Amino acid sequence: MIKQYTNSKGTFWEVRHYLGKDSETNKDVRLSKRGFKTKKQAQDYLKQEQYKFDSGLSSPINKNLTVNQLYQEWLEQYRLDVEESTLNKTETIFRLHILPPLGNMVINNLKSASIQKLVNQWFKDYVIYKKIYGYLKNLIQYAVIQGYIAANPCDKVKIPKAKKKEMNFAGRDCDFYTKDQLHIVLRALEEKAPLKWFCFFRLLAYAGLRRGEALALQWQDISFKDSTISINKALKRDKKGLYIGATKNEPSVRTVDIDQETLAILKKWRTSQQEFFLKLGYNILDSKTYIFRKEKKNFPISDSSPRNYFFAFCHRNGLPFVNIHGFRHTHCSLLFEAGVSMNDVKDRLGHGDIQTTMNVYAHVTPTARKEASQRFAKFMEIR
Repeated sequence: MIKQYTNSKGTFWEVRHYLGKDSETNKDVRLSKRGFKTKKQAQDYLKQEQYKFDSGLSSPINKNLTVNQLYQEWLEQYRLDVEESTLNKTETIFRLHILPPLGNMVINNLKSASIQKLVNQWFKDYVIYKKIYGYLKNLIQYAVIQGYIAANPCDKVKIPKAKKKEMNFAGRDCDFYTKDQLHIVLRALEEKAPLKWFCFFRLLAYAGLRRGEALALQWQDISFKDSTISINKALKRDKKGLYIGATKNEPSVRTVDIDQETLAILKKWRTSQQEFFLKLGYNILDSKTYIFRKEKKNFPISDSSPRNYFFAFCHRNGLPFVNIHGFRHTHCSLLFEAGVSMNDVKDRLGHGDIQTTMNVYAHVTPTARKEASQRFAKFMEIR
């Protein structure tokens, strides 16, 4: 199959094709390659590989292929489909977590039992254990597609489930806030935090922005007249450092309606920011000023600053800590609790597909689940 696809780098062609069974191993051999600039390039590649396979000219499968060698081959394909910031994060996960224990292993020797032990250890050591495992599974699935191995040993691995975190105000962490918890946290920020940070977290909670989207906002992106925020870029990080780039995906470019109270807080922060920079001799009327900029340079503050500040703030005030993405999760969950449709939630948050929205819905708050059952029962009542 030859298929066209589009990503942030442009439009390309990919080949996915079943070549046949290997004469020595009797294993299915499949072809999978992306990044062709034209359909003809893809067609020529497919014809060439099919001819080589049918003629017995294909390179024999390397039975001693290691995980590290497989990773290097997979990475060449992967880098064609993602931005530099995503590639950098992926390489870091492999470098720190996957290649050290598995890099020198021959892929044919990978067993479900050994992978299970590794996943169990990741579960104990890392919050992102599911993400690490997901990358490993995708890598090995690539080996299956290429015909290097017959089956993915990860298919038999059981992912440990974290115990449900208690969401109280005894200083324990949680994944997202309930409505009442969010009110308490925002009230504490309003009373005890600098206006900049109260404004930042209020924006996350009431607009559902990604961290990078919020940090990349300029005053020209806020329409006080229309009560909207234009999301059209994001703060990202690669090996060289921070930069302003495209949003996560095409649906992420969107216009978000915002409530009047949040707009009032933004106005208050703009006035405070202008007063501060006026004393330093900066142009305070420049609409391209970043809302959360550095003091000496018109560029967003570091992407690690919000997390570092909020973690310390919660610790000082006995509040449960959620990571920065937890505010977006909170916004999504409370939209469902407020009765907003799934498709409207998807559009507001800029999700790439409805499945992402549905995954958050699976964690919807107990109040929403209870109200949903009550609404259904009331609907079914015979009048």
